[in-house]
Amino acid sequence: MVEGVKTVNELLSSNYKIESVYASNARELNIDEQSLTIVKEKELERASFLKSANSVIAVAKIPEEQIINYDDSLILILDGIRDPGNLGTIIRTAKWFGVNTIICSEDCVDAFSPKVVQSTMGALFHVDIVYKDIQTFVTDLKAKGFHINGAAIQGASIYKTDKPSKTALIIGSESHGIREDVLKQCNSLVTIPNLEEEQKVESLNAAIATSIILSELTR
Repeated sequence: MVEGVKTVNELLSSNYKIESVYASNARELNIDEQSLTIVKEKELERASFLKSANSVIAVAKIPEEQIINYDDSLILILDGIRDPGNLGTIIRTAKWFGVNTIICSEDCVDAFSPKVVQSTMGALFHVDIVYKDIQTFVTDLKAKGFHINGAAIQGASIYKTDKPSKTALIIGSESHGIREDVLKQCNSLVTIPNLEEEQKVESLNAAIATSIILSELTR
């Protein structure tokens, strides 16, 4: 379920199969009115997952598992991201930096849960999200010539590391980081240097860390 004019318009511009669209009016929606069901605002409020309901709700079919494009130069792998807001922000940020494929470990939060969908602001509909056993997947990526970069506190500064032509970046969970078995598979570890001398900040939010590292890898 997708709510809000901007997010629904992004859905309408994607390849997702749309089951139905409900709105209190057709203004600002890029849709043929014949494909739209006009409903009262109170009906939208009852259906909404949000505290303040939007003027439009769409229902779309979750796509079947995507085919991974191994020709991509940068793939993002998420290990145990369980906070919906973090996952949504990561998906939105990844698309900004040109990432087309995001691999989620099987214990990541559901990318199609309402909070994740809303926080991606429509980026979800233009990125392939695939849930995999990432330990096996990383082995496959290495066989296909990908350099595996893991984000970890003990890594080398992201500002002083090479940028291989085919890179997979692994971001670990908010509380535990990358799981040990996967960490051992990485070709290199990278970190964002903490410039605070007294080290009062223990770590960065997973979404913020992803943004900074992707910005540097694509610079």
